[in-house]
Amino acid sequence: MLLGGLLWLGSLVAAPAQTLDPGFRATILKAAPAPSIQSAPRLTVVQPDGKVLVAGSFDFMNGTLSGKIQRLNADGSTDASFNVGGVGANGFVAALLLQPDGKILIGGGFTTYNNTPRLTVARLNADGTLDASFIPTGITARRQLSSMALQADGKILVAGGINLETRIADGGIFRLNANGTLDASFNPGTGADSPNAFVRTIVIQPDGKILAGGQFSTFNGQAVGNLVRLNANGSTDASFVTGAGTNGQIRTFAVQADGKVLVGGTFTTFNGQTVGNIVRLLSNGPLDASFTAGAGFNFQVFSLLIQTNGGTQLNGSILASGSFTQYNGQPRNHVARLFDNGTLDASFNNGPGASTGSVNTVTQVGSGQFLLAGGFVQYDGLAKSGLARTTASGANDASFTALAQPRGTLTAAVPLANGKLLISGDFTEFNGTVLPAGPVRRLNADGTLDQTYTNIYNVFLGAQPDGSFYSLGNAGTQIQIVRLLPSGAFDNSFTAPAFGSTTGPFPRNVVVQPDGRVLAFGSFTTFGGAARNGIVRLNANGTLDNSFVPPASTQTRNVISATVQVSGKIVVAYQETGTGAAVGTRLIRLNADGTLDNTFAVGTGASANSFFSVLAQPDGKLLLSGDFVSFNGQATPYGIIRLNSDGTTDTSFSGLTSSYTLLLVQPDGRILVTSGSLATTAIARLNQNGSLDNTFSPVAVPTSFFIGEDLFGGVALQPADGKIIVFGSFRAVAGQPRIGLARLINPGVTATRGATALLPLHAYPNPARTQLTVEVPAFAGQLQATLLNMQGQSVRHWALPANLSTPTLDVRNLAAGLYILQIPTARGTYQQKIVLAE
Repeated sequence: MLLGGLLWLGSLVAAPAQTLDPGFRATILKAAPAPSIQSAPRLTVVQPDGKVLVAGSFDFMNGTLSGKIQRLNADGSTDASFNVGGVGANGFVAALLLQPDGKILIGGGFTTYNNTPRLTVARLNADGTLDASFIPTGITARRQLSSMALQADGKILVAGGINLETRIADGGIFRLNANGTLDASFNPGTGADSPNAFVRTIVIQPDGKILAGGQFSTFNGQAVGNLVRLNANGSTDASFVTGAGTNGQIRTFAVQADGKVLVGGTFTTFNGQTVGNIVRLLSNGPLDASFTAGAGFNFQVFSLLIQTNGGTQLNGSILASGSFTQYNGQPRNHVARLFDNGTLDASFNNGPGASTGSVNTVTQVGSGQFLLAGGFVQYDGLAKSGLARTTASGANDASFTALAQPRGTLTAAVPLANGKLLISGDFTEFNGTVLPAGPVRRLNADGTLDQTYTNIYNVFLGAQPDGSFYSLGNAGTQIQIVRLLPSGAFDNSFTAPAFGSTTGPFPRNVVVQPDGRVLAFGSFTTFGGAARNGIVRLNANGTLDNSFVPPASTQTRNVISATVQVSGKIVVAYQETGTGAAVGTRLIRLNADGTLDNTFAVGTGASANSFFSVLAQPDGKLLLSGDFVSFNGQATPYGIIRLNSDGTTDTSFSGLTSSYTLLLVQPDGRILVTSGSLATTAIARLNQNGSLDNTFSPVAVPTSFFIGEDLFGGVALQPADGKIIVFGSFRAVAGQPRIGLARLINPGVTATRGATALLPLHAYPNPARTQLTVEVPAFAGQLQATLLNMQGQSVRHWALPANLSTPTLDVRNLAAGLYILQIPTARGTYQQKIVLAE
């Protein structure tokens, strides 16, 4: 009766909501500008008042969190009135339009704007806040949007790649009404329907017809050469004839006043004729022979602009930008100006120009200056961050200064027993402190940088509660596992043999056993000259442990996880590589000496060709999640199952009603997960039986769907109080700006962890009445077991016999209730909640 009463009582007590911890400083991580379009400005639009909208892949502008879009004053300073307090878009912006009423249209790879769901398209008010009246219900699938065009009637053309959910080409071009609904009157048929079709650019001609270019060999079932012209209703304009078109993708169009069409991209032929990434077409589609580009550009053209207000000589000149370094054999770094006939203007950009990276777009400012945006870090020898303004001759304009920066990201975070935190990732600035890129950093308990901590390693493996960790170092041309002390200093007492070449493969991770020996695993076949297929064990001093010999195989094993059970046995999940390798993840258990444990019985295991990850519970049970639809013949509709420590299915795990990503098992057995996806991604919690824990308020961490954009990394629990550390590549948690790191109060977790990290202990039966059998950690010598009541008072002690792996403890004459069983060791304290029944 007591156990049922305890569960009933727990169901009535509603925990306070999970919230951001006000005692943990809000984290702002920044990274250095890089010559990459993946982290730089891409687009600029000059407003009638002279202010400049800038959009792309950056996260900070002049130090202000901008979220892929910002407005600048004419001198490059930030317009402080734009999107005040907002976090912007959580993915790149690849299309930017200014409406006549001052509102702003953006499109790209985002799923939220200012934490409000918006799938790849949004409209902003003139002050940068989200226009709530524009809901793009016409956008229903994830895709990479690359171009938009605004019609005179307010309708919006949208173009991009394939449906990323089905991986099927589904037209690539759509039209939205002014309120964001799909315009059903626009009918391009099947549109760009060749495999992997991508419509990269669209332009509306003055007559209302629509030019569409990109990478597609068919459009509405008809053969085309990467470009097509549509009538205003979406049907193909048969009067526009381009023959075989281009042999590569088209990135940009520019329509001249006489109706001729400039085309740029990555192509070396047009309708069978040799060209150099740029051509001009007559208004009906054929090549214009009067455009004499010669060899043209030696690489990609990203944008084309027809100059206006430049005087008689320059009106109609063509500004081109891209990743090229030559035009018709003449040096031009990523920006060039051509006369109307295609010859190079030798007076423009004849200096170093954008000597690194590329220029994505060029925009005219006033009567002769130009704004450049792209992945470059220098212009005319001066440091830049993807933005520059030039004079009329293409030289750098020193009066314009703007600094665009990407956000920093974290790949790992490990809370320590003393309340501090180890972090690693890609950042060069932490909360205003400029740092060298790379090394592992340590934070104080309040989230501030621990300035006393130094080390030179940028990867940590097998981090321990005391702050020591393992990493990879160079030993000449070889890789070596090294150990770092809690101070960050090199541990000279640990000397591992050279692992292999500095070119890889490398160990994936390490696990420290309770006895101090170290398991290293990954994708390798030898270690220190000894045959070891995917997993090896080192002694505490780093020497090879020759008593551990894992099974040999003709296939190379890529071990993705290794879990040391209380018994000393090791559960290994791995995949095979090489000719004849089995597809999918395999699960085995090794004895303490590395031999195969044939008593570990998973039956037929996961359904064929499936992949999964393994999450170990403190009680020794194993949570598996992946793409399997059954496990050992049992249907798993959500791709999740829990196994007992011996590999059999745990039938008590029966409460799942949805799919989740498993993150971490709390000491009380409840499971932190992520639910939802993209804009609705949130941290949630499951009860021990897999049902949703309604006492845990979901915490929003919106994500995007492209590498390098907002992604969720993982969570960790602080040992002493159960607070949740959240890390990754995000920009907001619980609706508040947090760059890559946050801490949540977790009031539903009892602070049962002490000053050192607690380790899993397996005891049974649980509930118990008269005796309790314990699987003792593998330690030499005698250990002590202590039973604590819920007030932390010791109620019974047992001396555990040395070398006895499963002693029995007498629990008679103890009051029924909930207790904590602890076994302290040199490695940490093993602990398990115990219920004593009447």
